Amino acid sequence: MRTSFFLAAALVCAAPTFAQTKVFTFDEALGRSGVSLSPVPQASVSWASGTVYKLTKEGIERFIDARTGKDVPQPKDSETVRVPSAATGARRVRRGGGSSLTSPDGRYTAYVKNNNLYVKDSQGGDDKQLTKDGSGTILNGILDWVYDEEVYGRGGRYAIRWSPDNKHLAFLRLDESGVKKYRMQDHTKRQQEATEDWDYPLPGDPNPTAKLGVVSVEGGDPVFVDTRPFVPEDLLIVRFNFTPDGKRLYYQLQNRIQSQLELRSADAITGNDSRTLITEKSAQWVDVTEDPTWLADGTFLWTSDRDGFRHLYRYKVDGTLVAQVTKGLYDLKGVTRLDEEKGLVYFNGNGVDVSGSHLYRASLDGKSAPLCLTQGMGTHQVAFSPTEEFYLDTYSTAENPGMIRLCDGKTGAVLKTVAKYDPPRSGAQYRLGEGKFVTIKARDGYVLEGTLLLPPGYDPKKRYPVYMPVYAGPSAPTARNSYSSVNGSVRDQFLAQNGIIVFKCDNRTANPRGAEAQKCSYKQLGVRELQDIEDALKYLIDQGYADKDRISMEGWSYGGFMTAYALTHSKMFKCGIAGAPPTDWAFYDTIYTERYMSTPQLNPEGYKAASCLEGAENCHGKLLLVHGMMDDNVHLQNSVQLVYRLQKAGKDFEMMFYPAPTSRHGIGDPQQRQHSTRLMLGFLLRNL
Repeated sequence: MRTSFFLAAALVCAAPTFAQTKVFTFDEALGRSGVSLSPVPQASVSWASGTVYKLTKEGIERFIDARTGKDVPQPKDSETVRVPSAATGARRVRRGGGSSLTSPDGRYTAYVKNNNLYVKDSQGGDDKQLTKDGSGTILNGILDWVYDEEVYGRGGRYAIRWSPDNKHLAFLRLDESGVKKYRMQDHTKRQQEATEDWDYPLPGDPNPTAKLGVVSVEGGDPVFVDTRPFVPEDLLIVRFNFTPDGKRLYYQLQNRIQSQLELRSADAITGNDSRTLITEKSAQWVDVTEDPTWLADGTFLWTSDRDGFRHLYRYKVDGTLVAQVTKGLYDLKGVTRLDEEKGLVYFNGNGVDVSGSHLYRASLDGKSAPLCLTQGMGTHQVAFSPTEEFYLDTYSTAENPGMIRLCDGKTGAVLKTVAKYDPPRSGAQYRLGEGKFVTIKARDGYVLEGTLLLPPGYDPKKRYPVYMPVYAGPSAPTARNSYSSVNGSVRDQFLAQNGIIVFKCDNRTANPRGAEAQKCSYKQLGVRELQDIEDALKYLIDQGYADKDRISMEGWSYGGFMTAYALTHSKMFKCGIAGAPPTDWAFYDTIYTERYMSTPQLNPEGYKAASCLEGAENCHGKLLLVHGMMDDNVHLQNSVQLVYRLQKAGKDFEMMFYPAPTSRHGIGDPQQRQHSTRLMLGFLLRNL
């Protein structure tokens, strides 16, 4: 039945069309179109030198002085500063040696072999082995799966930091001996070749135990930092590095359930003289902040949400608070530029609209209120002139393809529009839907923000089916108030051309403004998120957009969980696609899960309330489960357990599992990926 549907859909979508009425075929929606739906700039703009910017249009270059607005000769010292770039011109921040495996002077290279730490001298001689206890369970300088995935960032396997003087290495030592193994089987191979064993701790089970060591490049026994009163089984070492002068090693410790974080320092040579500089505590969880940002006077910048919003604080090297640098009812999203000479810091924040991006400026002494420099709701990307007198602001919204504006660097005042963006050239051929930004009040008055992609020829008197892609996980937004994020997907435009509204709206925990919003899901993942999603969809129904009987959801990973949870705990959905879903948080890893859920021993009712398995007998609507059979992140067990519960409850559902070594947390095989996309699009069209 499915095969005949695909043929019919492809034949209908491939029918001959005329200019401005062309629609995407099914194959084009699978990613084979080669069509770009990005807005097209009428001209390219970049800073050339001082206050002079270069404007290139139709192959003709002009150099314009921002002060006078007049054309000038090409500056002799011109250097291209690209536009747009939110971080352009940012000073390189001193990180105390960084995390490179090559020493700061380039002489030495550190590497790990057989879970031991080695160093190679480019000037010759034998490589030195710096640790000797590496084994199948002892890892020196390299991360295990859970530390790599949940603490230090996926893919950064080495846990090594160089001292600024090139003489010492700090490294993480992980002991996996207490961690239970998870075995996966590749069903495309013979049984003898088919298994993989992973150290994968489940909530409530033992974590790897961590130590922070320091060792000389000349060899000798490593020394380890004193982490008391934390006990090994209740300790996470979440960041470490050297101070810029190399005299101290600073590091961040958390307790197992991550309700406390300490920034400490110790002697960089001996590991002794451990001092606590900052302690952060929460009734829910404390997010890991990045390394301190060191200033020339020896102070450092630190982020915290202790006042209810994520802001920047300045400290002396001994942990004495100098000032709260930023403040306000919004969250700091990252430092983009430091001007220590003028005592200023520039940062991104979400005070104007939570789904946009805005540039702020604050004084490093904290004595003046931060100023939002960018003008207008939407997404702003900023590039300062070399003199910092001006900046170029690349700006767009869901409805506006964009423009590049010249702005005053001190006040943010818009001086002129330098260039505009045109809708995508494909718009001249294809009949495209129209993007729209919306604000929605949840049941308690909290304002949610979202975007709509309306079908071409949208009729306000008609109600349409709705497709809602989600992620919904903590601080992981989907909706963006920018033209490309709303209008730029061929897949979304294909659905809109088939008469389906594409609706993106973040629950308050996914795109929060403040700690209260972010942490309201604590110990009950899914519960509050679903309330916000239901409220957002109710808005579409009440406003006359949505057909209440044809609403769908789709998501992968946490979004897969949210979709499976919605279909097992709500009656609003006609169908949903759950890709690689954690169907019960007792099956996911310790560090991520316990941050938001605590342990099953301490929170049994919360784990039950957040389980898709517990709601399987109430599954409402058509559910499609999709999963890679070699998923080493969210194990296939999650989907299989839900399948088992649905079968026992007599519920109908569909599923597709992808067997291949490359089909892990994402479907890596290109042919299988095409198959999964075709499957999911067909499922949506058939049900909506």
